[in-house]
Amino acid sequence: MLVLSNLSYALPNGDALFSNLSFSCSPSDHVTALIGRNGIGKSTLLRCIAEQVSGVSVSGTLLTYEQASAEHVSALRVIDALGQGLYFDALLRVEQGVPEEADIDLLEQHWQVRELATAWLDDAHLSLDLQQPLHTLSGGQRTKVRLIGLFQQQPDVLLLDEPSNHLDKASTQWLIKQLQHTNSTVLLVSHDATLLNSVKHFLVLDEQGVTPHQMDFGSLRALLEKQRQDTQKAISHAKAQLKKEQREQQARELKAEQRQRQGEAERQSGSQSKLLLDRKKNKAQAQTGAQKRVAEQRSQALQVHLRQQQSQQTQVSKLQLSLAGQTKGQRRVLDIFQGVLPYGDATPITISLERGERLRLEGANGSGKSTLIQCILGQQPLLAGELKQHTEALYLDQHLSLLDQYTSPLALLQEQLPRFDLSTLRTLLGSIGLRADRVFLPCSHLSGGERMKVALLLISQLPSEGLLILDETDNHLDLDSQAQLAAALEHYQGALIFVTHQDHWLRADLVLTLAG
Repeated sequence: MLVLSNLSYALPNGDALFSNLSFSCSPSDHVTALIGRNGIGKSTLLRCIAEQVSGVSVSGTLLTYEQASAEHVSALRVIDALGQGLYFDALLRVEQGVPEEADIDLLEQHWQVRELATAWLDDAHLSLDLQQPLHTLSGGQRTKVRLIGLFQQQPDVLLLDEPSNHLDKASTQWLIKQLQHTNSTVLLVSHDATLLNSVKHFLVLDEQGVTPHQMDFGSLRALLEKQRQDTQKAISHAKAQLKKEQREQQARELKAEQRQRQGEAERQSGSQSKLLLDRKKNKAQAQTGAQKRVAEQRSQALQVHLRQQQSQQTQVSKLQLSLAGQTKGQRRVLDIFQGVLPYGDATPITISLERGERLRLEGANGSGKSTLIQCILGQQPLLAGELKQHTEALYLDQHLSLLDQYTSPLALLQEQLPRFDLSTLRTLLGSIGLRADRVFLPCSHLSGGERMKVALLLISQLPSEGLLILDETDNHLDLDSQAQLAAALEHYQGALIFVTHQDHWLRADLVLTLAG
């Protein structure tokens, strides 16, 4: 059981990220999805729950899956990620004849740790060495191994932060099956429509707080879109009413001025008595004053109504990018003839890519997609065959290596884009929806979606010779941002190589399937 009571969180500058959040997730809910735009605070909320800060109550054990840092991953083996490293090492020492004093007691219930861990991997269709370093696996394999370890521990409460990132279609279905059969109370954050379509309980986090919904994901998206449109219509109507009131007040003031000028003219001409003119003037001033007070009251009421409507408006994710690409120079961008990868698929690859063409790399986790990209970039040699790259490439990898996690987005852009002044850089960061207070935070303090947007903004402003390579760039992005990125890439005129596990996210002219 998970209960939140009036949980609040403030950013380092003192601004509230969220305030007085209250909700509960019970075993009867089984799986609840927390959704909201990039940067709204979903991952921060999960961290607050994981740390069980004031306002959080958890019944029983709690485990968390979060996006692992490179430093954390590099220190782990497969068996460690499965949560069995302690027992496995004890078993190895016993088998090698150098046991420690506590090893026999430690292994009392765990003599079959090797067979058990291997069976877990087999059930997930993974064939891996238990001592293999985790960082040598593909992103999807690494994710899957870590998830296996969490599910096998069967915690009372399980927090999952974007668990389907890097997973291929088969592995996403495996994850859905695990969620359906686990006895844990699960709270997950995700932008994956396939995963969310398997969930019936939702918490929508926005500027107003958190709202529970019980329905399928398609119906929820339709409801949220209708609410957004209704709010926008109400705001437009309130603005129109306020503008109309202001125009009418201006007309009344103009008419009063005209009457006043007419009275002054009559006074100067002497056509009417001074007593009568003074009486008319006093009456007109009283009437004008009363009308002005009523008009001011109406205007204030309309302004209050407009602010109320605007307070209900949820921000839409912004990802405004300009990706032009090179339109001149050599037309042929890449040639591979009978290329054999050093890892993954051993089938010879022959393919050519020209400027303006889009090549999608698809295949299961570990099939060699990222390895092929490394070969194209010259980071690894082919085992056999020929590869000719006729232009320089811009590359955005799935781990966002372009970003220094200890540097702020603004400082990063100042370093990488010295041709732009500070005002221009702030405008560029605003175009991807990064709030003013967040441009000074280290990249490690941003959400996954915000970091991805900063990386995309950076490559959109770097000189491109005509080849752009994107490795699972749709990871972390909310659905609105995914659509905006796809629209921006439609205007890219260079050659594009991309990896995605979503079939309909981005149009491809060529598809290369790696079998693994």
